[in-house]
Amino acid sequence: MKKSLLQLSVCILMGVILLLAGGATAAKAADVEAFRAAVQDIFDTYSAANISGDTDLYISLWDEDGIKMGPNKPAVFGKSAIGELKRKAAQKWDYESQNIKVEEVQVAGDWGFARGTYTASLKPKAGGETSFVEGKFLTIFKRQPDGSWKIFRDCYNSNVPPG
Repeated sequence: MKKSLLQLSVCILMGVILLLAGGATAAKAADVEAFRAAVQDIFDTYSAANISGDTDLYISLWDEDGIKMGPNKPAVFGKSAIGELKRKAAQKWDYESQNIKVEEVQVAGDWGFARGTYTASLKPKAGGETSFVEGKFLTIFKRQPDGSWKIFRDCYNSNVPPG
C-alpha cells in the first residue's frame, strides 16, 4: 500500500513538473514572438523616421543610456548625443529607402537582442550620386518601466568596402 501510494505521488509530481515545464516553454515562445513583433515595429518605425527625416521619432526609439556603435568612428553615448549625431546626419543626407531584416531574436526577462541585415540608399542634400549601403547589425533592447522596448546598444557595420 505504501509503495503504490509513493508511486502515485511520484507520478503526480512528475506530471505537475512536466505540465509546468510545458507551460514555461509555451510562455517563453510567446515572449519571443511578442518581442519579435515589438522589434519589427521598432525597426519599421526606425526606417520610416529615417526616410521621412523625422529625427524626433528616431530618437524616441532609444533608451536614455543608449550607445550607438557605428563603423570607423567612436561610440556615441546617451540618447542626447545620439540625437545630436542624427540631427547632423539629417542635414547632410536624405534616405531614399531603408530595409531592416530581422533574422534572429532572443529575449530573457527585460533584455533582448536582434541580429540581422540592412540596406539603404542615401542621397547627399548637397547633390551628387545616391549611395547604396548594406550591412549587418546586432542590437540589444531594454524593456522600459511601461513595458515597451527601447534600443539600448546598437552595433552595425557595412558589407560594402570603403572607397
